[in-house]
Amino acid sequence: MKLCNYCQTSVLASPLSWDEHHLSYSSLVASSEWESDEDPPSATRSPLSHQHPGRILPRCLFCWTLRSDIEALGPGLKDEKRQSEWPLYRWSIRSLARIRESGETVVVTFRQIVREEGEYERQGQGEAAEIELPTRTFYLFPEDDLGSLPTAKELSPSTNPSISGGHQIKKWVETCNVTHPGCFKRRRATSGPNQFIPTRLLDISGPPKSPIRVIETAATPVRGPYISLSHCWGLLKFVELKPETRKQFMEEGVPWSLFTKNFQEAIEVARFLDVGYIWIDSLCIIQGPDGDFMSEANKMHQVYRNSYCNVAIVDSQDSRGGLFRERDPNDVLPVRYQPKELSAMFGKKAWRAVPEDLWDSELLQTFLYRRGWVFQERMLAPRILHFANRQVFWDCPSLSACETLPAGLPQPMDGAAGPDRHWRGRLQEPEESQEPLAGANDDSLEAFWKTAVRKYTSCALTKGRDKLIAMWGIAKLVRDAMGVEYGAGLWEKNLEDQLAWRVAECTMEVRPSESTDEWISRDIPSWSWASMDGAIEVPDHLTIIPHYTVKDHFHRPLAFDLVGVKRYAPMPRLSDEAPPTQTRGMSDGIVEIQKRYKELKKEELESGSTAEHQKIEKVDKDAEPRFHSRSIQIQGHVGRAPIEWDNATKRWLLRLPGLSQAELQVFPDTKPKIGVLVDEKPYFCVLSAKQVNKPTNTLFDGVNENLEEEIKELGDYAEPEDYSVNSDFLVSGVGILMKDAGNHHFRRTGALYFRNASRIVFEKMQETYESRILPIDKYDAKYGRKFWLD
Repeated sequence: MKLCNYCQTSVLASPLSWDEHHLSYSSLVASSEWESDEDPPSATRSPLSHQHPGRILPRCLFCWTLRSDIEALGPGLKDEKRQSEWPLYRWSIRSLARIRESGETVVVTFRQIVREEGEYERQGQGEAAEIELPTRTFYLFPEDDLGSLPTAKELSPSTNPSISGGHQIKKWVETCNVTHPGCFKRRRATSGPNQFIPTRLLDISGPPKSPIRVIETAATPVRGPYISLSHCWGLLKFVELKPETRKQFMEEGVPWSLFTKNFQEAIEVARFLDVGYIWIDSLCIIQGPDGDFMSEANKMHQVYRNSYCNVAIVDSQDSRGGLFRERDPNDVLPVRYQPKELSAMFGKKAWRAVPEDLWDSELLQTFLYRRGWVFQERMLAPRILHFANRQVFWDCPSLSACETLPAGLPQPMDGAAGPDRHWRGRLQEPEESQEPLAGANDDSLEAFWKTAVRKYTSCALTKGRDKLIAMWGIAKLVRDAMGVEYGAGLWEKNLEDQLAWRVAECTMEVRPSESTDEWISRDIPSWSWASMDGAIEVPDHLTIIPHYTVKDHFHRPLAFDLVGVKRYAPMPRLSDEAPPTQTRGMSDGIVEIQKRYKELKKEELESGSTAEHQKIEKVDKDAEPRFHSRSIQIQGHVGRAPIEWDNATKRWLLRLPGLSQAELQVFPDTKPKIGVLVDEKPYFCVLSAKQVNKPTNTLFDGVNENLEEEIKELGDYAEPEDYSVNSDFLVSGVGILMKDAGNHHFRRTGALYFRNASRIVFEKMQETYESRILPIDKYDAKYGRKFWLD
């Protein structure tokens, strides 16, 4: 690509910092591509692509990108009758402030022009107001700051290393091996007899196109490293290892003709890297109901963490697409801009223009990386070769690069790749390392987990029941580093806050965990975000200052009922800061012991747990944790109130009777159904709350969140009766919406967030619905109702 005369003259060489871009669609088209490679067009020339079908003509990076957006999202805007709506875009140009990590950078941005309200209607084009075109940003960097860039000849017309020579691929690998001391710390620490080797591998050391044997590594010595593979399975059938093919594939091998294009080309890449083994999930895990998927899935984090390199087939929706792509090198290289005259912004040196979203659009938004399973593969692999549509990308803990920017992404473009690259390096720490997973200058592990959940849940899974196991590899490493119990996507520490996760967009009609569709359904408790599909927001811990939280049925912090985790007899919990007080503990008297035994047995029957787990069972620490009972014991005030949609603020609100001013925001998990009582009038429970200073103007909608100042006056394990809300202060907190499942069990239906609620509002929220008819052993005026969250 190049830059047309119009963009060079009217944008880059303009003395203005912003202006309108192209007054008509025909003008945009004329500038977007042209006939002669030596003569970029003016805005008055006609497009010629129709005269050369199948031929890629020289194109303008800016104009072609904007034209493509219009054709994809607003094709009606091409009509000459819509001329009155042009110009569509306004451009702006500025220099970024220089920091230590970056050199000079010029930013050019194209934004859709927003018309005055009613202007479209006056012009008879009301539908145009509904078309939202994306903002497009481009970075220009001095050519000399980008390191050695390939020429069109060096880039090659194919991403196949046997055609291109693969010089850049080998250079990345060799540079990583020799000059990246942090990249292979895990391999060095676990080399020798302690090195992990997958249960099975494909031995690819034989001649080209010969059958390839599946080997079981417990019986066959493995000499050298292995490559792992990330790919989209798709819906088409392809070769798999099954009980009935196991003997043949191990003894005779898999015939080359049975390998799909994906597998054949992945094997070619592995051989190009001089690696003698490759791990492919469908051929190294026995598939089918009699296979060993569950046991092998628990080792997935080890498979990817210990691979020599992961090969990712980014641009194929199924097994037939393959890795390699043909391309026009001139269409892929960063666009060169040489000012014709001395410029205050650009000087006289050469610059290169690159789309801001290169990493995101060409890699992260592709078929492969929209798949849930691949999220942990990308985060756990020590280094990755991504074979994408236009070029090959490289990723290791020290460098994110592509063939057209082989020295690495410039700092302004590193916003998406940088954090992933950093945490990929941290997750490579050997298990026995004394170095913490989160360093002094890192975000906390909690912050990493919050980001990881958001990214992971934005991906899709073919089978909903895989929602938890496909994330277990990352969860396992974080669990071991934090030393906190993990269950179904949540952490036991500050569990009351995490239960208040929310869906980013309420779009689902039916909760997937309650669906009858075999592809969507899953046996996951409603309190877990994995019971839903779509992006999930995990809340931050409400505060590190002691504050009000719900407790379990014995006034202890909320906890999971996990296999292999010892739970001791309930004891009164005191504040860590308070001196010991005279409290009556569990008596040694026979009557008291018998009474306590009966209480425990009753709890076990109602919750579905058993007394067996009072003994510590042996568990596989690499396996996803199992529950004795997935019901979480909670004692808190369970209220009930209607919710309604507020058109003015575009959000759902909980309406407490008699408190018309109180606006408490709720986030339903699924779209509330009109006329369905459990949707229109849910139960709710405040799980965690803190006092804050009253702002100058009391608001209930959260706009004064940044004015909050926490009050340090409560014990670490403050009981509800200790939490008296001073009228001079307000209360902020989180909770959940629920529906009654019978026998004091509830299921989650949404989240509740409130900020700066008054004392009256908070006290109203702490009223238990129909408390007068609850059994005496299930309700306490101070602590609220005992229930189980399923």
